[in-house]
Amino acid sequence: MSRSNWVPITAIENLPLKEGRSLHWQGLDIAIFNLGTRVVAVENKCPHQDGPLVDGIVSTFEGRITVTCPLHTRRICLESGHTVKPAVDGPCVRTFPAKIVDGIVMLQEKRLEAEAA
Repeated sequence: MSRSNWVPITAIENLPLKEGRSLHWQGLDIAIFNLGTRVVAVENKCPHQDGPLVDGIVSTFEGRITVTCPLHTRRICLESGHTVKPAVDGPCVRTFPAKIVDGIVMLQEKRLEAEAA
């Protein structure tokens, strides 16, 4: 049976604006970023050499919201997971459904279970 539960993670005030926080859950290391009116969640690992994206700088690059890997300055689009600098075909970082409900950051458990399997 398919589940699609939304799981509460933390209060949005625990995530400073345009900064990331890491979460270890179900065998995954996930970086959650507060973008102001919404949150995004990605695997906390740069596809280049596994740099911790949670420690990167969030900014806009070519109209996309990106995080810059702190190890080798690759830019990853936080919405799609694509590496945009240098440009690489296909998604490179897994993304996970996230939202804010009544001030609480939520992750969708079903997607996390599917990705971990």
